[in-house]
Amino acid sequence: MTRLLLIALALFCVLGGTARADGDPASDYLLGTQVFIPFDLKLPKASQQELTSLVHDANASGYTIRVALIGSAYDMGSVTSLWRMPKPYARFLGAELTFVYKNRLLVVMPNGFGFNWPHHPSTKEYATLSKITIGGGAMGLLTAAETGVQNLATASGVTIKRTGDSSGGHSMAHDRLVIIIAAAALLAVAIALRLLLRRKGT
Repeated sequence: MTRLLLIALALFCVLGGTARADGDPASDYLLGTQVFIPFDLKLPKASQQELTSLVHDANASGYTIRVALIGSAYDMGSVTSLWRMPKPYARFLGAELTFVYKNRLLVVMPNGFGFNWPHHPSTKEYATLSKITIGGGAMGLLTAAETGVQNLATASGVTIKRTGDSSGGHSMAHDRLVIIIAAAALLAVAIALRLLLRRKGT
Protein backbone atom coordinates (compact mmCIF):
# COMPACT_ATOMS: atom_id res chain seq x y z
CA MET A 1 0.00 0.00 0.00
CA THR A 2 2.90 2.34 0.79
CA ARG A 3 4.33 1.66 -2.66
CA LEU A 4 0.97 2.46 -4.25
CA LEU A 5 0.69 5.69 -2.33
CA LEU A 6 4.18 6.76 -3.40
CA ILE A 7 3.31 5.98 -7.01
CA ALA A 8 0.06 7.92 -6.66
CA LEU A 9 1.83 10.93 -5.20
CA ALA A 10 4.41 10.87 -7.98
CA LEU A 11 1.71 10.70 -10.64
CA PHE A 12 -0.25 13.44 -8.93
CA CYS A 13 2.78 15.73 -8.97
CA VAL A 14 3.20 15.15 -12.70
CA LEU A 15 -0.49 15.48 -13.49
CA GLY A 16 -0.90 18.42 -11.12
CA GLY A 17 1.88 20.31 -12.89
CA THR A 18 0.24 19.59 -16.24
CA ALA A 19 -3.17 20.73 -14.95
CA ARG A 20 -1.71 24.04 -13.74
CA ALA A 21 -0.05 24.59 -17.10
CA ASP A 22 -3.00 23.58 -19.29
CA GLY A 23 -6.13 24.24 -17.22
CA ASP A 24 -7.44 27.27 -15.38
CA PRO A 25 -5.44 27.51 -12.11
CA ALA A 26 -7.77 30.05 -10.45
CA SER A 27 -10.81 27.80 -10.88
CA ASP A 28 -8.92 24.92 -9.24
CA TYR A 29 -7.85 26.88 -6.18
CA LEU A 30 -11.02 28.91 -5.68
CA LEU A 31 -13.04 25.72 -5.32
CA GLY A 32 -11.58 25.41 -1.82
CA THR A 33 -10.12 28.83 -1.00
CA GLN A 34 -11.30 32.43 -0.92
CA VAL A 35 -8.26 33.96 -2.63
CA PHE A 36 -6.15 32.94 -5.63
CA ILE A 37 -2.63 34.37 -5.66
CA PRO A 38 -0.45 32.93 -8.46
CA PHE A 39 2.83 31.36 -7.40
CA ASP A 40 4.77 33.52 -9.86
CA LEU A 41 3.32 36.75 -8.45
CA LYS A 42 6.15 37.88 -6.18
CA LEU A 43 4.51 39.23 -3.04
CA PRO A 44 5.70 39.32 0.57
CA LYS A 45 4.01 36.65 2.71
CA ALA A 46 2.76 39.32 5.09
CA SER A 47 0.99 41.12 2.25
CA GLN A 48 -0.57 37.89 1.01
CA GLN A 49 -1.79 37.11 4.51
CA GLU A 50 -3.24 40.60 4.85
CA LEU A 51 -5.33 40.13 1.70
CA THR A 52 -6.53 36.66 2.64
CA SER A 53 -7.34 37.92 6.14
CA LEU A 54 -9.36 40.83 4.71
CA VAL A 55 -11.33 38.55 2.39
CA HIS A 56 -11.92 36.10 5.26
CA ASP A 57 -13.18 38.94 7.46
CA ALA A 58 -15.42 40.23 4.66
CA ASN A 59 -17.04 36.82 4.33
CA ALA A 60 -17.36 36.48 8.09
CA SER A 61 -19.01 39.92 8.22
CA GLY A 62 -21.67 38.89 5.70
CA TYR A 63 -20.13 40.04 2.42
CA THR A 64 -19.49 36.78 0.57
CA ILE A 65 -16.75 37.15 -2.04
CA ARG A 66 -13.78 35.35 -3.57
CA VAL A 67 -10.83 37.07 -5.22
CA ALA A 68 -8.45 36.14 -8.03
CA LEU A 69 -5.27 38.07 -8.81
CA ILE A 70 -4.11 37.58 -12.40
CA GLY A 71 -0.69 39.07 -13.05
CA SER A 72 0.19 37.52 -16.41
CA ALA A 73 -1.18 35.36 -19.21
CA TYR A 74 0.63 32.40 -17.62
CA ASP A 75 -1.64 32.67 -14.57
CA MET A 76 -4.62 31.81 -16.80
CA GLY A 77 -3.45 28.38 -17.94
CA SER A 78 -5.19 27.44 -21.18
CA VAL A 79 -7.58 30.40 -21.29
CA THR A 80 -4.97 32.96 -22.34
CA SER A 81 -7.41 34.27 -24.97
CA LEU A 82 -9.09 36.13 -22.08
CA TRP A 83 -5.86 37.74 -20.88
CA ARG A 84 -6.38 41.46 -20.24
CA MET A 85 -10.13 40.90 -20.55
CA PRO A 86 -11.12 40.92 -16.85
CA LYS A 87 -14.88 41.19 -17.33
CA PRO A 88 -15.28 38.20 -19.70
CA TYR A 89 -12.79 36.22 -17.62
CA ALA A 90 -14.77 36.91 -14.45
CA ARG A 91 -17.87 35.48 -16.14
CA PHE A 92 -15.88 32.48 -17.35
CA LEU A 93 -14.36 31.85 -13.92
CA GLY A 94 -17.74 32.26 -12.24
CA ALA A 95 -19.19 29.61 -14.57
CA GLU A 96 -16.28 27.28 -13.74
CA LEU A 97 -17.02 27.60 -10.02
CA THR A 98 -20.80 27.51 -10.21
CA PHE A 99 -21.22 23.91 -9.05
CA VAL A 100 -19.46 24.75 -5.79
CA TYR A 101 -19.65 28.52 -5.44
CA LYS A 102 -22.39 30.84 -6.75
CA ASN A 103 -21.67 34.13 -5.06
CA ARG A 104 -19.55 37.23 -5.71
CA LEU A 105 -16.24 36.93 -7.53
CA LEU A 106 -13.67 39.69 -8.02
CA VAL A 107 -10.91 39.42 -10.63
CA VAL A 108 -8.01 41.87 -10.67
CA MET A 109 -5.80 42.20 -13.77
CA PRO A 110 -3.23 44.93 -14.49
CA ASN A 111 -5.68 46.66 -16.86
CA GLY A 112 -8.87 46.46 -14.81
CA PHE A 113 -11.40 44.60 -12.69
CA GLY A 114 -13.82 41.82 -13.44
CA PHE A 115 -16.85 41.10 -11.27
CA ASN A 116 -19.32 38.26 -11.42
CA TRP A 117 -22.32 37.20 -9.37
CA PRO A 118 -24.54 34.75 -11.23
CA HIS A 119 -28.10 36.01 -11.86
CA HIS A 120 -27.29 39.44 -10.41
CA PRO A 121 -26.62 42.69 -12.29
CA SER A 122 -23.09 44.07 -11.85
CA THR A 123 -23.69 47.70 -12.83
CA LYS A 124 -23.38 49.01 -9.27
CA GLU A 125 -20.26 47.00 -8.57
CA TYR A 126 -18.51 48.15 -11.74
CA ALA A 127 -19.39 51.76 -10.90
CA THR A 128 -17.69 51.28 -7.53
CA LEU A 129 -14.65 49.56 -9.04
CA SER A 130 -14.24 52.21 -11.76
CA LYS A 131 -13.09 54.68 -9.11
CA ILE A 132 -10.12 52.50 -8.10
CA THR A 133 -6.74 52.86 -9.79
CA ILE A 134 -4.67 49.69 -10.22
CA GLY A 135 -1.02 50.42 -9.59
CA GLY A 136 1.90 48.74 -11.30
CA GLY A 137 3.43 45.43 -10.34
CA ALA A 138 2.30 42.71 -7.95
CA MET A 139 1.69 45.10 -5.05
CA GLY A 140 -0.47 47.26 -7.30
CA LEU A 141 -2.74 44.29 -7.96
CA LEU A 142 -2.91 43.32 -4.31
CA THR A 143 -3.63 46.85 -3.09
CA ALA A 144 -6.35 47.25 -5.72
CA ALA A 145 -7.90 43.95 -4.63
CA GLU A 146 -7.97 45.05 -0.99
CA THR A 147 -9.48 48.43 -1.88
CA GLY A 148 -11.98 46.72 -4.17
CA VAL A 149 -13.22 44.32 -1.50
CA GLN A 150 -13.52 47.10 1.08
CA ASN A 151 -15.33 49.52 -1.26
CA LEU A 152 -17.67 46.85 -2.62
CA ALA A 153 -18.65 45.79 0.88
CA THR A 154 -19.22 49.40 1.96
CA ALA A 155 -21.35 50.07 -1.13
CA SER A 156 -23.50 47.08 -0.16
CA GLY A 157 -23.96 48.38 3.38
CA VAL A 158 -21.63 45.85 4.98
CA THR A 159 -19.00 46.89 7.49
CA ILE A 160 -16.05 44.50 7.49
CA LYS A 161 -15.16 43.65 11.06
CA ARG A 162 -11.42 43.17 11.15
CA THR A 163 -10.18 40.46 13.47
CA GLY A 164 -6.54 41.39 13.17
CA ASP A 165 -5.85 37.71 12.56
CA SER A 166 -3.60 36.91 9.60
CA SER A 167 -4.45 33.22 9.74
CA GLY A 168 -6.18 33.60 6.38
CA GLY A 169 -2.89 32.87 4.66
CA HIS A 170 -2.34 29.77 6.79
CA SER A 171 -5.91 28.72 6.09
CA MET A 172 -5.34 29.02 2.34
CA ALA A 173 -2.18 26.92 2.55
CA HIS A 174 -4.02 24.36 4.68
CA ASP A 175 -6.90 24.20 2.19
CA ARG A 176 -4.48 23.65 -0.67
CA LEU A 177 -2.78 20.85 1.27
CA VAL A 178 -6.15 19.20 1.93
CA ILE A 179 -7.02 19.38 -1.79
CA ILE A 180 -3.67 17.82 -2.74
CA ILE A 181 -3.96 15.01 -0.17
CA ALA A 182 -7.55 14.24 -1.18
CA ALA A 183 -6.67 14.16 -4.87
CA ALA A 184 -3.66 11.93 -4.19
CA ALA A 185 -5.81 9.57 -2.13
CA LEU A 186 -8.40 9.31 -4.91
CA LEU A 187 -5.66 8.65 -7.43
CA ALA A 188 -4.19 5.94 -5.20
CA VAL A 189 -7.59 4.24 -4.96
CA ALA A 190 -8.01 4.37 -8.73
CA ILE A 191 -4.59 2.81 -9.28
CA ALA A 192 -5.26 0.10 -6.67
CA LEU A 193 -8.56 -0.80 -8.34
CA ARG A 194 -6.91 -0.96 -11.76
CA LEU A 195 -4.17 -3.27 -10.44
CA LEU A 196 -6.79 -5.45 -8.76
CA LEU A 197 -8.77 -5.77 -11.98
CA ARG A 198 -5.64 -6.68 -13.88
CA ARG A 199 -4.83 -9.43 -11.41
CA LYS A 200 -8.32 -10.85 -11.69
CA GLY A 201 -8.08 -10.79 -15.45
CA THR A 202 -4.84 -12.77 -15.55
